[in-house]
Amino acid sequence: MFRRWWFLRLLRPEEQEARRPGRRESKQARELVLREWEVLRDRLAEIAAERVTAAGDVLRAAELQLPPEETGARRDYLWALEAYDAAGRLLDEAADLPDLTAAVVLAEQAVERLAAAHVAHAGGRPRPFAVRCFYNPLHGAAVRPAAGSAGPGRKARRRPTVSVREAAAERRPACPACRNAILAGQSLDVLPALLPRGARGRRGGPVLVPYYTVPQQYSPWSATACGAYDDRTPALVLRGGHRRPQS
Repeated sequence: MFRRWWFLRLLRPEEQEARRPGRRESKQARELVLREWEVLRDRLAEIAAERVTAAGDVLRAAELQLPPEETGARRDYLWALEAYDAAGRLLDEAADLPDLTAAVVLAEQAVERLAAAHVAHAGGRPRPFAVRCFYNPLHGAAVRPAAGSAGPGRKARRRPTVSVREAAAERRPACPACRNAILAGQSLDVLPALLPRGARGRRGGPVLVPYYTVPQQYSPWSATACGAYDDRTPALVLRGGHRRPQS
């Protein structure tokens, strides 16, 4: 979603600091950053609203009445309901792109957990939940390379020495596009965020950075892929714990 946007070159603040633009140029750059950020925010808000609405339609159409003894199905179903409520709250309160992304993540995870509850209710075994791309949770499922694996009845081969890029590609869960970009030494289609003023350590205009580089005291999303890696996210949002100081 973000690969072709001009501000990707602004995701390296140290290069901008070395360049030291003039006052007028700095003001124009700040205005451009905010204007482009607003365009992206409005676009992502539309996407998030569509995903949350779609999740609500699915939840209403596939409502379950579960007896207390079906603990696994009840756990997944109640989590799905909480995740949907939390997604709606984030949609209403979103201040930045990661907030809207978290709304998308929770809405889609609510549908996933609902499906798991239905499978468990029918006596089946739900599939493992998808792991989302760390670099941009909007990309969807991450993939893991088969590290020298062998088929049934065959000896596993020794894993060959990996290159620096291969090691980097395995450091975080990544979707196929991001993994291939890392291996090719290309820029990633990262999810950006506005760095809060209090986190900059100096005066200046707005700075766009990869969402996962925002200090955790300013963002609950930087370490959890916008909530995708933490089952406690719906409860966190519903009690208001997702709010962080902005200055």
